[in-house]
Amino acid sequence: MLPSRYWVFAICLLLTVVSGFALGWTPVAAWGLVIFGSLSLLGTWDLLQRKQALRRNFPVTAHFRYGLEAIGPEIRQYFIESDTVELPFSRQQRSIIYQRAKDVLDKRPFGTQRDVYTDKYEWMNHSLRPSQIDSHDFRITVGEGRAQPYSASVFNISAMSFGSLSANAIRALNHGAKLGGFYHDTGEGSISRYHRENGGDLVWEIGSGYFGCRDDAGRFDADKFTANARDPRSR
Repeated sequence: MLPSRYWVFAICLLLTVVSGFALGWTPVAAWGLVIFGSLSLLGTWDLLQRKQALRRNFPVTAHFRYGLEAIGPEIRQYFIESDTVELPFSRQQRSIIYQRAKDVLDKRPFGTQRDVYTDKYEWMNHSLRPSQIDSHDFRITVGEGRAQPYSASVFNISAMSFGSLSANAIRALNHGAKLGGFYHDTGEGSISRYHRENGGDLVWEIGSGYFGCRDDAGRFDADKFTANARDPRSR
């Protein structure tokens, strides 16, 4: 008995032979000869090669498995996963980013797709007895009594270096820091010229590599550090 794993290959061989005989009666059989003949050649090569055991044990059919494996992420993305699965961002979150970038409506009427009764779901309610606050601009002074104190906002731009973002992205982030009145962390990539263009406040992160303040041997350079730290645009 022929093992079941060879059935598809055997059928391709049989249909190739049938198509060859039928070619004398109808020219349409040429299509079958081309299609099934190609599959038969592929199955023969699968049997002869020794690099992949799956192809050797399942000639022809192994390629269907590879094909499904190749489009697996797309199948999960469009047909299986919900819009709220967050790895690393959900389709719902990504759609909002696209809509806002195109300046189109980003609201969905009639509620939400999220389960508002699950753990960690957060929302804000209007207070029935609002508190009186001195200022809407929540800030805290960092380095008070030091040479260069800074009044920092609670909303700032976290570390993303020029090495991981483009020049335009750095310009946009720093311009946003300038408009919002908060600081822009340079990331470990140090201060590039793009960080300086729009005049937003900077927090210089030297990290473990001393980027921007090391000598040719890679050691910490106090003079370079002092020059950057004294720049009034760096905090």
